Amino acid sequence: MAVLHLLEQGATARLRAGRICVELDGHALGEVPARKVRQVALHGNVRLTTPALQFFLGNGVPVLYVSLKGALHGVASSCALAPPARLRAQFAAATSAVGAGIAQLFVLAKLRSSLAVLTAFRRTRPELAAAAAQLHALGGKVAACTELERLRGFEGLCARLYYAALQRPLAAYGFTGRNRRPPRDPVNAALSYGYALLLAQVQLATLSAGLHPEVGLLHAESRRNPAMSLDLMEEFRVPVVDLTVFRAFLSGALHPTQHFRDEAGGIYLSDAGRKVLVPLLEARLDAEAKPPEGGACPYRTLIERQARRLAAALEGRRPYSPFYLSARPT
Repeated sequence: MAVLHLLEQGATARLRAGRICVELDGHALGEVPARKVRQVALHGNVRLTTPALQFFLGNGVPVLYVSLKGALHGVASSCALAPPARLRAQFAAATSAVGAGIAQLFVLAKLRSSLAVLTAFRRTRPELAAAAAQLHALGGKVAACTELERLRGFEGLCARLYYAALQRPLAAYGFTGRNRRPPRDPVNAALSYGYALLLAQVQLATLSAGLHPEVGLLHAESRRNPAMSLDLMEEFRVPVVDLTVFRAFLSGALHPTQHFRDEAGGIYLSDAGRKVLVPLLEARLDAEAKPPEGGACPYRTLIERQARRLAAALEGRRPYSPFYLSARPT
C-alpha cells in the first residue's frame, strides 16, 4: 500500500479504469492502481476529481489538504462517529487531575526526546553539555508538577532551550531558533512543513481512536485548533520531523539555496524542496520505532497505537505510557 503525494502544481488526479491517473496540461505524469493507495496528500494547487475522491472515501482512504507554506488545511475521512461514552470521558478529563497527569506525560516525553537529540549532537559538540544539563534539570521539575498552567510553561521552556542549543550545529543553514508564520530560514521552513504532515497523521489517528481532536489536555482549546491532536503530536515532533529535517540538512539532501524560495518576507520550501523532504518524511514514518516498553513497529503504526492507548487511559481502562526517544536516537 502506498501514500500518494500530489506535488506537481496544476496537476489533476483522475479515477480511470481502476487506476489513479495524474495529468498536467493534458500530459500523463504517472498512474497507480487505485486499490494500492492507502492515503492521499494534496499539496497546494492540485486537484482530485469527484469520482476519485468518492472512491477514496468509500474505501476508507483519507485525503489530506496541505498548503505550500506548511499548513494543514484539513482532512477528508470516512471515520466512524466516536462512541459517546469515550467523548464524555475525554471532556471530563480535560478539566480533571486525570487530564493533567496525562499532560505531564506528554511534556516529559517531548523533553526526553529533545534531550536524546542534544546528547547525540554533544558527541561532536561538547558545548551542548550545558543545555543538556538544563533540560535534565527541567525534567525533574516537570515530573514533580501536576498544575496545568505550569506544565504549559515548562513545555515552552523545554522548546526554547532545545532550539537555542541547536543554533550552533545548524548555524550554516541560517537557523537562529524556532520561528514561524512566516518561517525566516530554511530549517524553520522545513520544520513547519514537516509538522503539518505529521499533524495530519496524528489527527487521523485521533479520529480513528474515537477522540474529539479539538478537546485537549495540554494545549488550550481555541477555534479551529486541534488541541488533542497537538497533544499527542508532542511525542512525535522530535523523533519524526526534527531528526528527519536535521539529517536532511547535515547530509546535504536539503540545500538552503537550491530547495527554498523567498516570498513576502518568509522562507518556504520550493517545488524541488518538497520533492526531497516529503519522501524523507514518508520513509521516517515507515521506519521502525522502539517504544520504551518494547513492541517495535513503524512510526505510522505507533501513532495509531498511541491514540488508542490514550483513549483507553481517558476511559480509565489502563495507564497511559508515552513514547520518547532513547539516549541514542535512530
